[in-house]
Amino acid sequence: MGWLAELFETNRIIVLSVYGQVFFVMGLAVALQSRQRSELPLARPLGWLAGFGIVHGLMEWGYLFVPIQAGFLPQPVIELLLLLQLLMKPLSFALLFQFGVELLLSTRPASDTRRNEWLRFVPAIASGMWAVATIALSSTVAAGFTPDPGPWLPEPEILPALAAVGSPLAVGDVVARIMLALPASLVVAIGLRRTTRLLGPVAGSQIAVALGAASIAFVAYAVLAGLVPMPAPFPPASVLNGRGVLETLGVPIEVFRTLTGLAIALAVIWSLQLFEQETDRILADARRREMLLRERERIGRDLHDGIIQSIYAAGLHLEQASHESADAPDATRKRIGTVMRELNRITADIRSTIFDLRSAELEARDAEAIVLAVADELQAHTLVKLTIRADGLYRPRLRADQAEQLRHIVIEAFSNVLRHAHATTVTVRMACTQRRFTLEVRDDGAGFDTDAGVAGGRRGRAQGLVNIRRRAELLDAKLVVDSAPERGTIVSLTMPVATTRRHP
Repeated sequence: MGWLAELFETNRIIVLSVYGQVFFVMGLAVALQSRQRSELPLARPLGWLAGFGIVHGLMEWGYLFVPIQAGFLPQPVIELLLLLQLLMKPLSFALLFQFGVELLLSTRPASDTRRNEWLRFVPAIASGMWAVATIALSSTVAAGFTPDPGPWLPEPEILPALAAVGSPLAVGDVVARIMLALPASLVVAIGLRRTTRLLGPVAGSQIAVALGAASIAFVAYAVLAGLVPMPAPFPPASVLNGRGVLETLGVPIEVFRTLTGLAIALAVIWSLQLFEQETDRILADARRREMLLRERERIGRDLHDGIIQSIYAAGLHLEQASHESADAPDATRKRIGTVMRELNRITADIRSTIFDLRSAELEARDAEAIVLAVADELQAHTLVKLTIRADGLYRPRLRADQAEQLRHIVIEAFSNVLRHAHATTVTVRMACTQRRFTLEVRDDGAGFDTDAGVAGGRRGRAQGLVNIRRRAELLDAKLVVDSAPERGTIVSLTMPVATTRRHP
């Protein structure tokens, strides 16, 4: 085994470089592919995994670059760099731990997640315990212990700095691996297995294999990174450590960790194709939804412009015939009245069908489309002049419950205008910032005294405004009603919403 150990010792700079690069590239790839808006359980926790990869890669590169800088920088600076490398080690493992916890919580039902919110604090608590244990052991059982320079690139210039920093480097490595790296890797492995089961057929066979391989690789990493620390004068580091692996197998522990890290990186990057599949499904669903909405709009337009107009014209002819046939028998006039009532019923049914077809905007959860659809349908049956304007760089995207409540608010607002205000002009203005959507309905109608209540005892309008206020509360929205007799009414609603960038 001596020749093998000599081979790796000669090429130690390559081993350390690749080791850090594997984790850094994985972290960078995950950071660039992170999908915060994705609905998949793997999406939101990925930022923690990206942080682990980048920080851990930089920490491992410290074994390569700190000794090189020891020949050029003063010893106090090298000691500071060693302490920085020491702190980056538990930080990277804590980020991995947090990724595992968030992954586990994302695979649980919402009720379980709320009950287990305390789990999110476990990595921070473990990091605090690492600090306490490192200080305690460094000042007691490991007092005066000089760390093994083996993990660092062999440079004689670094030995004084290692001796000056003392045992915290070795103790911190041992405690970080036992208390953070080991449980973190196992939690991540369990989380990935649960994610695979939760995704089911959505993941596909290739993604399922990638997630399974990543889970197995993290178990191996738990053993190699969590149970094989630097040598230290207390168990388990005094029994199982990196020096013992090198003497027994002739291969540095960094080589095994590099291979495991490479397996983790490849499996994780491969599994990121899951988000590309999700994007393809979303685009396909959007295309199907767009075709469905266009078809519904076409059917509604054809019914409104063709059949309903013909029925309405037939009703007018029958009404005219009824007036002109004064000498006709009562039975004939009764029959004509029956036909007219039937035509009116059919017309109402068709209008209801048209409104239901156009209410498909609720499925799209587009606030502007909902307002336009309601305004268009109500305007078709009145002589009110309607002006609609939408401003802002963003378009509001609503949840299903928000879309339903907004639709009822708009219907109620227009109903008040048409039934009570006797307005001739209505102006609708919509504006959307990155976080809030504002709807303003302004009419030139009779108005009322907002301090004294609804003028003229109009209980219908009063109840309508009460309904609007209740729905605004459900939306966590701010509602302002500004009116005065003979000066019209302004109803303004501002609600928090999610948004998308408006296309030019």
